[in-house]
Amino acid sequence: MPPHPSHVDIFAESERRTSGAYFWDSLRDEFPAWTDLRYQWIATSSFGDQIILTTNSPIHSGPALYMNGPDVSGAVSDDPNWPDCILYLGSTIDEWLARVARFGDEWSVVPGLIDESLDDPDAYRRIYRELNPGLQW
Repeated sequence: MPPHPSHVDIFAESERRTSGAYFWDSLRDEFPAWTDLRYQWIATSSFGDQIILTTNSPIHSGPALYMNGPDVSGAVSDDPNWPDCILYLGSTIDEWLARVARFGDEWSVVPGLIDESLDDPDAYRRIYRELNPGLQW
């Protein structure tokens, strides 16, 4: 079977941007806690979801890596600062890239394919449920 196309495009370091991630820019307008968000846009999904690294998240202290997009199936949280259209991917780019390498892709982009695509889908779900309490998939 030929390898599947990747669900994420990870930008070269020279291509990372600190503006223009419109889902994140609009989140700043919609949620007061995110108004001062500073980020580095590091990747995009095959569906246009935007992956950023920030150091001033209102829901995680220190560095935080998130994916945002209109169809992102994120956590259901009582925290009013945690919109359900974002998914926490971890605290560092290296941590996230190691997980992408381990599982062969960023399957949270297409959670409906996890069972048919991974040898151990429960391990993958456990990781994401620990990172995102209230995750429904």
